[in-house]
Parts: sequence; structure tokens; C-alpha cells
Amino acid sequence: MRKVVFWLVILPVILGLSLGTVVAQPIPQGSVQFVVNRDNVNIRMAPALGADIAGTVNAGYATTANGRSPDSQWLRIDFQGQEAWVGVAVITVLSGDVAALPVGDPRTIPYGGFESPRAGASDASSPISGRLAQSGLRLRAGPSTAYPILANPLRYTVFPLTGRTANNGWLQVNFEGTLGWVVTRYVEIQNGANINDLPIDGIVASAPPQSEETLDNYIGVLQFMLDRVNIAQTSLDQIRGTWTTVALGERAACQNFPARPTDVNIAQPILAAFYTTLEPLRVDFNAAMANVRLAIDLWLEACRQPQPPSGIIGEATVIGALNAIQAADGQFADLRARLTALLPSFNLQADECLFTFDDQFDILKIINKGQLVVDKLTPRKFVTGYCFDANAGDAIRVELLQINGNLKSLVSISPFDNPTNFLGVGRNLVDEEVLTLGPINITATGRYLLVISDTEENRIQPLQSEYALLVTNIAGLPVVNPGLGRDPNTGQVVVNPIPVSTSAPLLPLETATPAGSTVVTCPSLTFTCVQFTSCAEAQACLAAGNFTLDPDGDSIPCEENLCQ
Repeated sequence: MRKVVFWLVILPVILGLSLGTVVAQPIPQGSVQFVVNRDNVNIRMAPALGADIAGTVNAGYATTANGRSPDSQWLRIDFQGQEAWVGVAVITVLSGDVAALPVGDPRTIPYGGFESPRAGASDASSPISGRLAQSGLRLRAGPSTAYPILANPLRYTVFPLTGRTANNGWLQVNFEGTLGWVVTRYVEIQNGANINDLPIDGIVASAPPQSEETLDNYIGVLQFMLDRVNIAQTSLDQIRGTWTTVALGERAACQNFPARPTDVNIAQPILAAFYTTLEPLRVDFNAAMANVRLAIDLWLEACRQPQPPSGIIGEATVIGALNAIQAADGQFADLRARLTALLPSFNLQADECLFTFDDQFDILKIINKGQLVVDKLTPRKFVTGYCFDANAGDAIRVELLQINGNLKSLVSISPFDNPTNFLGVGRNLVDEEVLTLGPINITATGRYLLVISDTEENRIQPLQSEYALLVTNIAGLPVVNPGLGRDPNTGQVVVNPIPVSTSAPLLPLETATPAGSTVVTCPSLTFTCVQFTSCAEAQACLAAGNFTLDPDGDSIPCEENLCQ
């Protein structure tokens, strides 16, 4: 499921390079030697307070910076095999010029910069290839987990390798026309090649990376700024308490200093597209953060004095700090109001539903019972979902007809608000043209989730498949023929008519039961082989979707103790 991601989206810019033959030079690097001057310093994945922590170092940790944030408040370093960031407030520069370092920010600036991005669209190839032998992997827009995800190559994917980082911790690859970066340790190098033959920092893409529509990224900027205001509120509250204590003539402790919030930098393409809205917000946001930093810096300066801070701070300093805090208070409130007003609520169309799970969301199509749906799955879309409404007493049958392609389908149904409580699961075990799931007896009126995914683990050819989907309520009907099929003359997908409801009882089995036989149902989809009383029960549960009963996939469950 997708999640709102703050990332730049740029209209394709042709750089005039034939990337199949032109290799970029390594990214220009400045050099600043520095040492950390206090203990328990957080090294972060992005240049911002609140960003994920890569690790912690103590006073005396010395290293070299190879980049800086746009506001020069953070330095980029190589840390444990990937790039990370440390704040300038906790370091002492030994040599070099911070201002001369190249500007970077994994949230807003592509790796290599706008002019020479090392991720994005490309038709480049390479004589060196790699394979994902053990598992799938995320393709990122730069050599760090702070960069956004561009794609998700599956297990056994083979792709050309086009570059590497200087420490060989990350590889640049071309996955289906998209240059990106993957962690080296998960890639199996083919044919005994040597990755040291790959160019450091890789090759240049023909266009910077894209992962969302421009409007979505504009919304992402607004949400990012609002989140940053909320993070900085903690620092504002802490320093307000300190200066209020001093103003009342009491002693305040010179320890646990609040974090200094940084300014916001908006990628130029997004800023240009929405300049009239974003530029005033950017100016006011940075002014608010400057006031918070001023109040914190005044307290830090007071604590550097040799005497105890109580009673020695001048009145002008106290007033200046309180004025900065008051100004930041008003600015934060104004920014929250403006940003909240600009952030949209989800304006769903009549045929859409909003599915949320595990702090992520997707907008799904609502399908109606009896509606023919034609859709497709691809390497970028190997799972999709739909929502439908059902009433208590319905008996839902799902049919999936593969029109073309190489899909190994898995279909599941669960309550919309409890997606891990599977009511039915069906998998195409024998390459049937039509996969049928159900009937699934609905016990509660409400909305339900239907998920279709690909289950092929040893895929050699990329997933590309078109399918037809039909959800039918067959409650109160006699055993009915399949609803989906093909015209024998044209091969086109057709929907067979469903008979009108009669008084015939609904059979609780997945398939018709011969006359005179005993109806056997699945007692529980959670049962293991030792819990069944008969082979028929095991067969009913296998038909209902419990594939753990048939580990060898021969359609005979519980062969060791029941169905011998």
C-alpha cells in the first residue's frame, strides 16, 4: 500500500547525454575535517531534527564531511556504509571550509544534484550484472535509506550494475529503465565480475527521479512543514520554561538543552511551480525557527559564563529571549492555521474508498456485485485491492479470469476494518483459466476488502498480466454455472447470466455435493492436519483456502495421516 511521501517530482529534463556510453565523473567533493565535541550525539539519516537515527557517537569522534545541508546547519558524512548527517552545533571544525562543500539533502535534492542526478530515468546498460538471490529489495534514489523508494525489485531479479559508492556499500543499478541504488550485500554479482570496475557515484540519469505527481509533492511539502512545526514545538516549550524561571528570579539548570530547529529548504522545481503559496510560508517558517534558535542560543551563551546563571543575566537579554519566544508562539500558531487550511482532506470519488492499514493508505475502487472489472498487474503493481459492500446473509463468489500474461494469482477477502481476518483465500494451483473463491457466507453487513496479488517466487519473466474480475452474490440460488467465461468464437470475456433466486437451499460447500452424499464443511481455516476427524474435512479446508494442508501442492491435503 502506498504512503504519502515527500519527494521531488520534476518534469523530464533532457541533459543531452547518451547514457549508454557516457560515464559520469565522481561527484565533486569538498573536504572538512571535524571532531564531535560532546557525548551522545545523534547521527541522523537526514539533515533535520526528528529524522531517523543512524547511530550515536561521543566526544572525540573525528571524521570528514563531504557535503552540507542548504542552510549549512548539517554536515554529510560516510557513516557505517551509507551517508548520514551531523549537526554543526555539536562539532568543532579542524580544517576546511563548510561553505565550499556541495549542497545535498536526501529529502529534496537528488543524489548528484539537479544538474547531474544519479537516479532517475535511463536506458543505460552494463556488462556487469547482479541478481537478487535471497529476497526482494528496495530501489532508492540514492545510497542511503533516507532517499525515497523508487521501486521494489522482486527476488531473482537480474539487472545491470552501473555504479558504486566509494566504500562499495551501495550499487547503482538500472531496474526496468530506472536508475537507482541498492545495498550491495543483497546482490549476487554475476559471472565473477568485479564491482571495483564500476564507476564511483555511477552514471547520470536522463531525468531526475519521479515517484509522485507534482500536486502530491506540493501537498507533501505542506505536510512536511506542519510536521516540522510540531517537532519544534517541544524545543519552544522547553526554552520558554527555562526563561520564565529566570525571569522570576529563580535558578535554572544548564543541562538538557533544547534541540535547535533548522530551516526548511524547498526543492526549486516545487517552489517554482507553487511560488506564490510556498515562498511566503518558507519565509515565515524560517523566521519562526530563527526565533526559537535565538532564545536557545541566548541561554547557551548565559550558561557559558563562569558564574551561576541566576541573578547575573541582564534584563535586556531576558526581555530579548522572552520576546523571541512570544514571536515564535504567534508564528507557530499562524503557520499551523495556514498549513492546515491548505492541506486537503481526501475528496473521494463516488466509486472510491480509502483503505488504511499500519499507518499507510491506498485509495481503492469500489466494485459492485455483478460488475465486470478488467484490470492488470505489472512489476510495479504486483498487488492491488478493491472494496465492495455486502449484506448479512449474502454468499459471495469471486471469479478471476486471466485474460493474458503470467500471473500466479492469489485472491483473499476480509472485513475492510480488519484486513488480516481472512474470510476466504484462493490460489491458482493448477494454472486454471478461472480461479473461483467461495461461496463465502457473509455474517455482518458492511464493507469488505478484496486483494489480488502475484505469488510466483521463482519468476524469470517480469510480471505482466491482464485479468477479469467478477464478484457475485449467489445466496438463495441453486448451484450455478461460472459467471465468467470466454466466447468460444471470439475468445472475448463474457459474463454468463445468473439465475433468479429460488427456494433451493444454499450449499455450504465450495463445490456442488452429489445427490445423496453427506455435506462436509471446513470446521476452521486455522486447523492443522492433526485436528481433523476425516479426510473430507481436510479437503473442505483446502478448498476454502488453507494451503498449509498441502505443502507439496498436489491438491491432496494431510497425506501423512488422513488422505493417504
